[in-house]
Amino acid sequence: MREPGGIKRSIQGLYFFLFILLSLIFALLAYYIPFGISFKLALSKYDAISPPEFVGLKNFKKILQDKIFWISLKNSFLYTLYVVPASLVLSFLIAVGLNQNSKFIRTLRVFYFVPTVTSSVAINFVWLWFFNPEYGLLNTVLGLLSLKKIYWLTDPRIALFSLALVGIWGSLSYNIILFLAGLQNIPITYYEAAELDGATKKDILLNITIPLMTPIIFFILIMQIISTVQMFESVFTMTRGGPGYSTYTIVYYIYRNGFNWFRMGYGTALSWILYFILLILTIIQFRFQRRWVYYE
Repeated sequence: MREPGGIKRSIQGLYFFLFILLSLIFALLAYYIPFGISFKLALSKYDAISPPEFVGLKNFKKILQDKIFWISLKNSFLYTLYVVPASLVLSFLIAVGLNQNSKFIRTLRVFYFVPTVTSSVAINFVWLWFFNPEYGLLNTVLGLLSLKKIYWLTDPRIALFSLALVGIWGSLSYNIILFLAGLQNIPITYYEAAELDGATKKDILLNITIPLMTPIIFFILIMQIISTVQMFESVFTMTRGGPGYSTYTIVYYIYRNGFNWFRMGYGTALSWILYFILLILTIIQFRFQRRWVYYE
């Protein structure tokens, strides 16, 4: 006769098996099957109406000769280059300033968190008003300063940079929250010991705060690069890729191919190219993080 303890362990093992099985089924339905279908579509000519027609690597060969793809890829990387460093530096400095235990600072933190819980489409429409060349807030301020108006979204030379301003502002709040969490987890004894040794605030920042924050910086860097390379909402709601192709990004070009021009197979092939680009960038970051990320 089986002992009660053995029966209990068997029931726990059964529960464990069921939970793992449910997770595998969910992963199969939500990730692996769509993953396989998308790869099959990337090797096909498909217009969402007729049955897919297998064309092998033809879509990928066409991508290499596609001028709009290279323009979109260049714009995506330029946008990332504008947004990521500025967002990291600004959000870190603001978080350091907000890392104080006063009532005013605690209230101020709420305002910095607002963009995270606000619809990105609504935010973009507000920025559209800011950028309006005739009655927008930015040009109104420039007019008060007797400066020339700027055509923020209709000048191909600065349209992408204008979108980057929106991206920097929109990413600050999330980064600030993460940086604040990291700053508040640094033991205060480190700071007390440094002050007793006569360290200045600059020394404390460079030799204690930043090294101990490198794991958070590394995490934010990865997430920020992935999200900015995939930027879509601002282009869709504010410029529609214009003027010309000056604000086309890789994700917007995927959308145009799939849902405007009904080249689903080609759009899926572009998605796979984007997937491998992000995979390579992430692997490179993980390889180099050993040189500058310090774990306690």
